[in-house]
Amino acid sequence: MKKIIATAMLVSSLFVGGAVFAQSSQVALPSAGLTPESSFYFLDRLGENLRQFFTFNPEAKAKLQIEFAGERIAEIKIIVEKKGVNAKGLAIAESLLRANVAYAAEIVSEEKTSGKDVSTLAKTLNDEFDARDKLLEQTFKDAKAQLKAQRKEIKTNLLTEARRAGDTAQIAVLEAQLNDIDGQIDALGQKKDQLENSLQNEQEKIEDEMSENDQKEEEFEQKEEQEVEEAAETAEAEEADEPEEVDEPEEDVEQPEVEERDNKKDNSQNSSSSNQGDQNTTKAEDNE
Repeated sequence: MKKIIATAMLVSSLFVGGAVFAQSSQVALPSAGLTPESSFYFLDRLGENLRQFFTFNPEAKAKLQIEFAGERIAEIKIIVEKKGVNAKGLAIAESLLRANVAYAAEIVSEEKTSGKDVSTLAKTLNDEFDARDKLLEQTFKDAKAQLKAQRKEIKTNLLTEARRAGDTAQIAVLEAQLNDIDGQIDALGQKKDQLENSLQNEQEKIEDEMSENDQKEEEFEQKEEQEVEEAAETAEAEEADEPEEVDEPEEDVEQPEVEERDNKKDNSQNSSSSNQGDQNTTKAEDNE
C-alpha cells in the first residue's frame, strides 16, 4: 500500500513539474541542490532518472531534458563560484549538460523520422535552451568579473603598499597571487569556449528542424548577440591595454621643490660672489 501511495505522489509531482515548466514565462535557474562533488549526488541523478522513466510522451521527455539542463547549469554556477574552474565536479556537470541537450536533439530526430512535424517542438526547445544558455554565459562572465576585481585590488592597493614599505617577501606573495588569478581567468575563458562550442553542435541539430522563418530569425538573433559580444571584448581589450597608474616615490614628487631650493642657493652664492668681487674692486680703487 505504501508503495502505491509513493508511486502516486511521484507521478503527481511529475505532472505538477511539467505544468510549471510549460507555464513559466521567465526562465530562472533552479536550486542547484546537490552538486557532483557531493557523495550523495547519485540520489539527485536517481530522482531525475525516475522522472524520465515515468514521462512517456516524447515531447514532454524532450522538454524534461532542457529542464535538467537548467539544473546542470545551476550546478556549474555553484561549483565555479565556490570551487573555481579547476574543480573536479565541474567536468561531471558539463558532461551531463551536454548529454541532456544531445538527448533532446535525439528525441526530435526520432519524432521526425516517425513522420511527425517537429518544427514547433524544435522551436520551443531551442527557445527554452537559449534562455538557460544565456544564464550559463552570465555565470562565466560573473566569475571572470570577480577574478578581475580581486586582481585589481591586489595591484592597486596591496601590491602598491608593499612596494612603498619595501616588503620584498609580501611583494613576492602578491605577485604569485596575481599570476594564479591570471591563470584562472585564462582557464575560465577556455572552459567557456569549449563548453559553448560543444553545446552549439547539439543545439544546431535542434535548430535544423525548425521552420525556415524560425531559422532565419534565430540566425539574426545570433548575429546581434555576436556583435554585442565582440564589442564588449574589444572594449575589454582596450581597457586592458591602458597603462596602469604607478605611484611615484615621494622624492620624485618633491623634486621640483628641491630644484627650486638649489637654484635659490646657487643664485645666493652667485650674488655673494658678485658682491665680494665688487668689494674687492672698491678696496683696490681706494688703495690707489
